[in-house]
Parts: sequence; structure tokens; C-alpha cells
Amino acid sequence: VVYVVDSAGAMLPEDAYARVKALKGALAKAKVGFHAHNNLGLAIGNTLAALAAGADWVDGTLRGYGAGAGNAPTEVLAAVLDKAGLNPGLDVFKLLDAAEYVMGPILHFQPYPDRDSIAIGYAGVYSTFLLHAKRIGKELGVDPLEILLELGRRQAVAGQEDWILRVALELKEREAGALAG
Repeated sequence: VVYVVDSAGAMLPEDAYARVKALKGALAKAKVGFHAHNNLGLAIGNTLAALAAGADWVDGTLRGYGAGAGNAPTEVLAAVLDKAGLNPGLDVFKLLDAAEYVMGPILHFQPYPDRDSIAIGYAGVYSTFLLHAKRIGKELGVDPLEILLELGRRQAVAGQEDWILRVALELKEREAGALAG
């Protein structure tokens, strides 16, 4: 299985559709999967778009448990698929019970799109950048959201956390130059 993974939760439904469709076309014999994050509130919509494009596998987690604003909630996905006549055999009510009575007591928070996760999705950067951007932003007096947006413009990907300090320093210099000029 080859996966399209929206780790930043930045895709729009048309992006999910296009990427899955492209993989299905290029790898005709391969199974294609899709993994969504809900940072922009689009995990379910993107998963539906991926299925419409021919995805063979899609991911979900009970109560959307996952990084940022979480993943596509399995119980919601099951209900939507059932309502759309696309249920692959999931028991919607058992999943609702599992989400409520198994995951509910375990999770001390409900993942949802908050300021931080929306910023990650909007910037299109991986969630591990957030804590670094906040720490460095605080140390240098630079807005962490500006750091994330600039990292997104530069198309930074996971593993490039060393860029965060460089970007923050450049933003601070740019701000100082604007104030002096």
C-alpha cells in the first residue's frame, strides 16, 4: 500500500482527490491509502475525496486521537460512509460506543482545530515544528505564527527543524530593519 499522508492537515479536498488520483494512475497495480489530520477541520471531507478518487485504504482513529487537531474520527467516518451508502461493513453504533466508553475515559482532551493546529494546517508544516517555533519565538521575541508561515512558504518538511532558528533570526532582522528604515 502506498499512502498519501497529510501530516500537516493542510490539504483541501481537491488536493486529496488529485494526489490519490495521480498515485492510482501512476501505480495502477498498487493499493493506495490516505491518512488525514484535522488541523483545518477537513479530515472527513478529505477522506471522502480520497475515496472518490479511488483510495483503497483510509485511516481513522477513535475520537480522532492524533497529533495536532487529530485524525479523521473513525466513528464519524463510519456514520458518514453509512449515510452515503458506502459503508464497508462497519458497525456505526459499536464504534460510537467504543469512542464514548473506551476512548472517552482514556483521553483527557478531545482533539479539535485550535489556534495552534489551525496555524500548522494553514502554514502547511508538520506538527513537530510548533513547540520549537513557540520556544524560539519566545526567546527572540518573534511571533511563532510568523515563523510557521515562513517555514510553510519555504516548504519545510519534517526533519528540517534546524530551519526554525534560522527563519526566526531572519524574521527578527527583517523586523529590526523595517523599524530602523
